[in-house]
Formats: sequence, C-alpha cells, structure tokens
Amino acid sequence: MRYTRKIMRLELSAKMPTNDEYYYAELLLPAENYEIRDAMQRLRAVGREDGVWISILECGELPALEHVRLDSPTLDELNFFVKRLVSMTDEERIVFNAIIGQVIPEADEGELIRMKDLINSTYGLDGVMIASNISTLEELGRFAFENGMIEELTDFPEEAVPYLSAEQIGRVQQKNDGGVFVGRYYVVAGEYQRPEIYDGKTLPNTE
Repeated sequence: MRYTRKIMRLELSAKMPTNDEYYYAELLLPAENYEIRDAMQRLRAVGREDGVWISILECGELPALEHVRLDSPTLDELNFFVKRLVSMTDEERIVFNAIIGQVIPEADEGELIRMKDLINSTYGLDGVMIASNISTLEELGRFAFENGMIEELTDFPEEAVPYLSAEQIGRVQQKNDGGVFVGRYYVVAGEYQRPEIYDGKTLPNTE
C-alpha cells in the first residue's frame, strides 16, 4: 500500500564519526523504504542506524505526541504507528482520540511513553460504542434517560420527569461509562481494553 498523506514530521540527527558535531535530516511519515534510506544517507548513518536520535517536530493527527518523551522509539516503530493512524476509519479515529488519554495522561508530564502501548492502542477500536450528536452532559443525560441506560431511573414516574436534571444524569452516565466527548460524539471509552498485538520486539506482519 502506498501512503501519500504525511501526518508526522521528524527531525533525525546522528553524530559525525570524526567530531562532536551532528548531521541533521527531516523525514515525513508515513515514509516509504526509499525515503528512509535517503534520510539515512543524508545523515551519513547507513549501517549505524542505532545511533540516530529521533525528535517529533509535528503531528497534526495527534498533537499530544509533540509534547511527550517516547521511550527509545525506533524509526520502524514510528513509521508503523503512523501507517496505522492514516489507515483508520472515521469511527476508529474518533475512538482512538478518546482512549489515547489512557496512554498519554495529561497530568504526568515528563513520563516516558512506550511505543508498544501507542501501537497496541491502534487495535481493538471497532468494539467501542460511540453515539453521534452528543457533545454535552445535558445531551448525554437525555439520551441515557430516553434509552433506559440508568437502571435506577427505569421505573421513574413520568410526571416527575420535568424535575430531573439532564446534566446530572449525564454526569452519572459519563462516570459509569468512563465516557469521553470527541467533537459531536460520545465514546464509551471505559469499555476499551488495549490488546497485546505488538510485543515490543517484532512488529505485526499486517497493518
């Protein structure tokens, strides 16, 4: 499969063999094999790829990656991960944006993020429930009540319905679901369980 939409910009650097200065090159991902070879040649790093440092300069699909430290990522891992991102369906991308906080927590600045976890988080997304046209707690509360999603309210008297707080119902439902709002969608992120497709050593054969 040929990938024409580039979504990540890397800066690669490699130390010069003769002194303490560095060669630099930029690379856009997803990249074809020849593009990676060209970057290695610009770095004078052919045959010593393990000595290449990788920095993420830009990732429009996942801006959070621009502000975290990855745990010793390889170029092959990053390229595979980005190929997974650009191959997602619209629904998978919505779910991914909802569950990625489980891998990149906002509160833990400076924490090393494992490429293994990032890659595995691109799998199993189609099993997560999403609901469209729901972007607030009030809308979620009305949806939950009308669909009998909160067991304690299933036998609630109809004449008392006007006195219920849709926002409060939505807050309870969101807590129960581990739910996340993504644009005009509500994702039941709490039901997602990250599969162990990638063992951290051998990348999956299929993308």
